[in-house]
Amino acid sequence: MALWQWSTTAANNATADPSINWQEGQAPSTVNDSARAMMAAVATWFQSPEWLNLGDTPTYVSGTQFTVPTNRTSVYTVGRRVRAKVTAGTVYGTITASAYTSLTTVTLSVDGSGALDSGLSEVDIGILNPSNPSLPNFPRLTLNAVNGDQGTLTINGTADTSYGASIALLGNGATTPNKYIRALNGSLSIVNSAYTQQILSIDDSGNLIVQGNITSSSDERLKTDWQPMPSDFIELLASVKSGTYERADLEDGIRHAGVGAQSLREVLPEAVLEGSQGMLSVAYGNAALVAVIELAREVLRLRALLEPVK
Repeated sequence: MALWQWSTTAANNATADPSINWQEGQAPSTVNDSARAMMAAVATWFQSPEWLNLGDTPTYVSGTQFTVPTNRTSVYTVGRRVRAKVTAGTVYGTITASAYTSLTTVTLSVDGSGALDSGLSEVDIGILNPSNPSLPNFPRLTLNAVNGDQGTLTINGTADTSYGASIALLGNGATTPNKYIRALNGSLSIVNSAYTQQILSIDDSGNLIVQGNITSSSDERLKTDWQPMPSDFIELLASVKSGTYERADLEDGIRHAGVGAQSLREVLPEAVLEGSQGMLSVAYGNAALVAVIELAREVLRLRALLEPVK
């Protein structure tokens, strides 16, 4: 007994299901059995309402393909989920192709290491059809975080060694508008439209790698109230704590090179930022460029002093 055997036309349900008899003039003794069979069929469906068995008889083709009779491409649509009963048990997958000639051939991307086999006996499809979804497209979606919950939204890609957990951003324009945000092998990255190159990546240690240039808005038309560096800036710069060091918060044994933010703040406070927890950070690019220009000016001043008077 199964719901897929029932007809949407009431008059055709007299003997649509071989376990139920609703014929005109049926024997009274069949009423109880028929009612109970209907209850059992509904209960069976209710235990797994997210999957639909449409009564199609699948034929095994390969580990990722099966066929069903007639043109069923409107039902087996790309992106729809499939649950298949095979010799090894149950496998799940997502439809990647659906084509009709004399039969409908369905191609799956099977989850994990599973595969279809010659013992294929049943295919069920997910209740949601991506081609004509009942869920709306949200113009704006807000997820309210639960206090103390680290994951307001979780995308689980732990079983995917190729793509990890990914978010596709489909942009507009004619030139490679799409980008992907991906977490894979301990790295968070932005991947190009062809999914062939990391444009930007950052690891758990905070190391940032970009394929292009890092720039900051610096047009002089946006800047006012210029002030020169103090005359003893070079002397003060020489007093800044610098060298190589290990990070006490990482304890990874890796040596780094840099300056002490506290001592730099005494010389160039504009290049030192204080976070909400009171920890200091350095805008290294800004500080380095100012220092280089001031050193260049000092070199020119010293050159002028050393040049012979003509």
